[in-house]
Amino acid sequence: ASDNASGVIVLLLLAELLEDYSGDLGVEIVAMNGEDYYSNPGEQQYIALNKDHFSEILLGINIDDVGYSKGRTAFSLYDTPETIASITKRVFLDYEELVAGEAWYTGDHGIFILNQVPALAITSNEMAELMREITHTPNDTPDILDRTKLVQIAYALRDLVYGIEEHQRA
Repeated sequence: ASDNASGVIVLLLLAELLEDYSGDLGVEIVAMNGEDYYSNPGEQQYIALNKDHFSEILLGINIDDVGYSKGRTAFSLYDTPETIASITKRVFLDYEELVAGEAWYTGDHGIFILNQVPALAITSNEMAELMREITHTPNDTPDILDRTKLVQIAYALRDLVYGIEEHQRA
């Protein structure tokens, strides 16, 4: 549920929220898999398809283990230009549920970092507990999720797209 159906739910909600988006930013919504088992077929395919296009990506975003009913949703930035970092913090911190979190490098955002693309990672600030007690266990069930957190993340990401778009036009 949290790893990673909740992330897919956020992507689907975001796609719905952006269905009428007509700005200049290209928004690519991609579900990847396999980083936990080091075979990472989704990441490998994405890298192969985009190896000559990483310089065109403004921000790679990873949504992983979100919606846990305990704690809040944490975001962290990686090699992000100050303008995008500032927009992200302004937008995200408008949502009571979202807080700045600790950096972590073991997720799908690593492919962006390794390819010199700024990245944003979104997870639970209770990630240590999730990893220790829930993720990859039978305890990872829908009842551990707070669905309102998933909705807030999708709205925050929508607002981030529009915030970056507004900055690009200025």
